[in-house]
Order: sequence, then structure tokens, then C-alpha cells
Amino acid sequence: MSNFACFFDIDGVITQGPNVIQSAKKAIRTLIQQDVPFAFVSNACSFESDKAEQLSKMLGVSIHPDQVILAHTPMRCLTQYHDKHVLVCGQGPIEEIARSVGFKDITTIEKICQAFPELDMVNHHHRTNLADIIQTQGLSRDNEFRSIEAIVLFGEPIQWETSLQIITDVLLTHGNPNLSSTSSHIGQHIPIIACNKDLVFKAVADLPRFGHGAFLVCLEALYKNLTGKDLVYTALVGKPFEISYQYAEIMTNKLAIAKGQTEIKKIYFIGDNPGVDIIGANIYNEFIQQNDESDHRSITESEVLTSHPLITAEECESILVCTGIYDPNVHKIDAEKPWTLPTTIQYDVLDAVQYVLTKESQL
Repeated sequence: MSNFACFFDIDGVITQGPNVIQSAKKAIRTLIQQDVPFAFVSNACSFESDKAEQLSKMLGVSIHPDQVILAHTPMRCLTQYHDKHVLVCGQGPIEEIARSVGFKDITTIEKICQAFPELDMVNHHHRTNLADIIQTQGLSRDNEFRSIEAIVLFGEPIQWETSLQIITDVLLTHGNPNLSSTSSHIGQHIPIIACNKDLVFKAVADLPRFGHGAFLVCLEALYKNLTGKDLVYTALVGKPFEISYQYAEIMTNKLAIAKGQTEIKKIYFIGDNPGVDIIGANIYNEFIQQNDESDHRSITESEVLTSHPLITAEECESILVCTGIYDPNVHKIDAEKPWTLPTTIQYDVLDAVQYVLTKESQL
């Protein structure tokens, strides 16, 4: 009976752009046949149920939503922020996604632009429109606007310039653009929760595409230039942060126990990005092997779960595949960056699964 589990990244491991990697079908079917618990851990932003349905169709097997841990999924555990008035940023059904993980009082970038039409001025058309409004109606803003208490960044927005401006305005005014503030006296900013710090991801294009991490780099640089101070995240979720691996372990243990299997003692993480997947798996391995099990401290200095009965793994092994970000013909693993060193490099996900099963004497 298996006492180990496999975690998979999706983009570059299971899929390439909109297409499934054919060897992934056999890899997942093999795990199902061997009764090995597994989960998908991705930094994508959507509904877990939608991603599970998409994976089920691609792989030709039934994937349960609990087997899909997306970048924002662990936000369900951040209950201390769920009742706060939050500004959310991302794209797609972002308000519904925020509610699905527990947030109740939500404002969007678009709503703030409506409440304060003078804020979004990078687009020159907005400047012309605002000038016309001021001449004909005068400037109207929402003087009853309730202050934002926290900012939740789910993923890269469509109009970066607008989101960067509005988020910065909210930070500089302690949550309420009705209040004036000078950057030299900004003090501690309101809480920021961010998921998915992937700088790039692998899609159809030959070169990797900018991810949410690129947007966060821009936000951090703007804040630093305007205030002279570093932007400080209150909580970070998604890979490579420990809480996402913890959450995946909890959900996988639940599925294993429901099938009468033993609790998980070892995790194999299969990913394509040394700078995210491998670093994250290696950090989690170090995290769970700390001597004081009752007081594990985050290596990434981010929020972690403590004393959960379904966090049982004693080891996490990292496996790098060559079907996504990492191309062995182009990239070299830097031995001077130990966090990026995988336990093993395999060509694709099927080779990775066969490696795992051989090592666990199940093949």
C-alpha cells in the first residue's frame, strides 16, 4: 500500500499551451492503477472545479476538484482576512474566485476607478474624458468610500498600468483615496496577500511569457521608487511557498485516507521550472525536516499552517522534467544555487512517474 504521493505542476508538465502532453495520459493512468495518491499544484488562477474538469477531459480520467491546488487555493486557510474589506486584482471572474476562497467584502480595481475617475490617467483618452466631465458636470468622487483593509493579488491583470496606479494609490492613502498622503510619511502600508510569484511561464511561444511575478516586480519597484521603502507582503501563497505544499499534502492525505490508505510519508514533486517548482519542493523538504516539529518556521518567511494532523510527510523529493521551462539543450542547472538543484532530471512526466515507482518498488 502506497505511503507516498506525487504532486504535479500543470503547464510544461501535463500540458503545453492548450494541448495535453501525450505521455501525461499514461503517467496519470499508471498512478491510478497503482493506487498512488496524487494532486496537481499549479500557479494558475481559476476555479478548481473548472481546472479539474479540463484535466479530466485532457487526460481521459476523472480528476476531483480536491486534487487541484491552484495559487490562491490556500487562501481558504487565511480566515483572519476573510471579513476585511479587500481590493482584489486579477482577471476573469475575480470576485467569484475571491468569494470561493472565503472573502466576503470585495472591491475591484474597476469599482475604484468608477468611484475616483481622476485616478486612472495613463490612458490619454481618460484624461480627455475627465476634462469633459469636469467642464460639464464637475468632478464627482465617492466621499462615502469605505477604506480598503487589505489587498489581495490573485494574478496578472489585463491593463497593468491601471492596476499598478490604483494599487499604489490605495497603499499611499492607507486604503482610502479620499485621504491625502505624502510618500515620505506613508508608514506601514495595509496588508497585501499575493499569490503566484512566477516571473515567467511556458506557453505556446518559444520563449517563456511574463507571469504574475513580473507584475509584482513592477509594483514593488514603483512603491520603492515612490516611498523609498520596500513593499512588504503580509502573506504569500502559491509555489514556491510552503503553505501551498502543505495544503496539497492535506488534500492528498484526505483522498488517501478516504480510500483506506496509509498517511503520506513522502512526496515527489514533478515540475518544469527550476526557479519555482524545484526551489519550492526543495524548500518544503527542508521545512518539513526541521528538528522542532511543533514549531516549523517558514524558510520563505511567509504564512504557514501549524499543528495540522494531515501534514504527515517526512520528505519531499524534486523531479525536473524537460518539456516546459527547462530545456537541457539551452539551460544549465547552477550548482552554486542549491535550491534549484533537483533530486533527478527526467525527460518527461512519464519518465518521472516510472522513476518514482521504480524507487518505491512498485514497478
